[in-house]
Amino acid sequence: MSKKSKSTIFGSIQHMTIARKITLLYGGIFSFSLFIISLFMTLNITAIQQRTIRRELATTIFNIDEYLRQGKILSNDALQDLLDNKYVEVSVYSEKEQVYYYSHFGEGSFLLQSGELKLQGPDGYFGKEDELTEERQRAFAEDGFKISVQKEDAENCTEYILENNKRQQVMLISTIIPSKIGFYRVEAFKLIGANSNFLQGFIVKLATIDFIGIFCAFLIGQYISRRMLQPVEAIRSAAERITIEDLSQRIETDGPEDEMKELTVTFNSMIDRLENSFQRQNQFVSDASHELRTPISVIQGYANLINRWGKSDPDILQESIDSILSETEHMSALIRKLLFLAKGDQNRMLVQKKLVSLNEIAGEIVRELEVLEVHRQILFEEKDKAEIWGDPDLIKQLLWIHAENALKYTKEGGLITVRVWKDKKNAYVFVRDDGAGISAEHLPRIFDRFYRVDQSRNKGISGTGLGLSIAKWIMDSHFGQISVESKVGEGTTFMNAFALCTKQKKEGQKKDS
Repeated sequence: MSKKSKSTIFGSIQHMTIARKITLLYGGIFSFSLFIISLFMTLNITAIQQRTIRRELATTIFNIDEYLRQGKILSNDALQDLLDNKYVEVSVYSEKEQVYYYSHFGEGSFLLQSGELKLQGPDGYFGKEDELTEERQRAFAEDGFKISVQKEDAENCTEYILENNKRQQVMLISTIIPSKIGFYRVEAFKLIGANSNFLQGFIVKLATIDFIGIFCAFLIGQYISRRMLQPVEAIRSAAERITIEDLSQRIETDGPEDEMKELTVTFNSMIDRLENSFQRQNQFVSDASHELRTPISVIQGYANLINRWGKSDPDILQESIDSILSETEHMSALIRKLLFLAKGDQNRMLVQKKLVSLNEIAGEIVRELEVLEVHRQILFEEKDKAEIWGDPDLIKQLLWIHAENALKYTKEGGLITVRVWKDKKNAYVFVRDDGAGISAEHLPRIFDRFYRVDQSRNKGISGTGLGLSIAKWIMDSHFGQISVESKVGEGTTFMNAFALCTKQKKEGQKKDS
């Protein structure tokens, strides 16, 4: 077979559907197994026949032996009754009586009456089997047979395979049986059916059975492949129905606990994540549009005010400029935070981790708050020296987000506490205030993007609703945990837990430096 034809065959198989590949594989394996079994049976049909005939002849001789040992008188009729198989023929020679007894099947013996195998040996001669070999060969030759196989076993039995010019074979077993009245030479024989006609018929029947088996194997393989691939077809149909506008389609997960069910569960889980992602994206776009629409509307309103009256009125002009600058600052801060989160979502945010001290970063935040004269009491508690592996700029931004929230929701004269400590595994830093607090119904969502508690909006507190989302991203990028505890009217505490820096990281940091 040429390389081109091979590539064509393999190429056609590769482009088949999975169902056809499974059917072809199942049918091919079954067909190959059936071919091997059929070939083995064809090559061993003669041996199988010989074993079967040998067993039948041995049984016949055994029955005659038992009959004679019981002292019963042998005759042709008695011999006929002893045959278990009507196709077995027997010749028994009595030493004392010097008489032959015959048993054959049907109206006449094919072997005895056809003149082909009369088994007429020397009358009254009972010697060893090898002493009879020449005489037997001559007798068989006169009957048109020649000995093709001769072997003796331990039970004083001699087995012959005789073959004539028509390629017909006969198996003959000869033995001597002692009895109370003398010795008997028993010779049982049977025609072996392994001739050309029999073999041709056997091959035709075997080929017919093989063809039916192969045909059924491919039908069963097709049925099995379709049943196996039903979940895959369900996934394909569900994938076709799923669009951006409709992500509610799911696949039924009923059925056995197999690989297909695992695939279905994985597919449904993937769609759940996609649906949540699209919902968050839609909410993000909607909230971002809303947040940007407000400062743009304010800027546009003050621009129109300047155009109408501000040119001649210095007070209106100054008020408009101040408002435009304020809203521009607000928009700039909003865009910076949006870009930060967008880079974080796309894994493009550069996080440069090194060995840093939480005490130093927290102390720096406290000093900057004191310099700003925020008119709040600032308390810094350092219970332990805590070192972590992190990005100092991002951690400072994290603490500033908590500090800004504490300033917004704490009245003048209130207390803001920053505390650093550690245990055996983690380093902690929290920012606590005694301000307005957050109700329990809002706590689960405060880290969502653009989520702002309604009460804070009514109070006119500025903000974008992105600060805590950024804080959550910073903690996730440091494999830390952020939690919040709050009660309305009593204040809020933001807790940040970082893994302590190991000795290996410290040693690596010293080598790098």
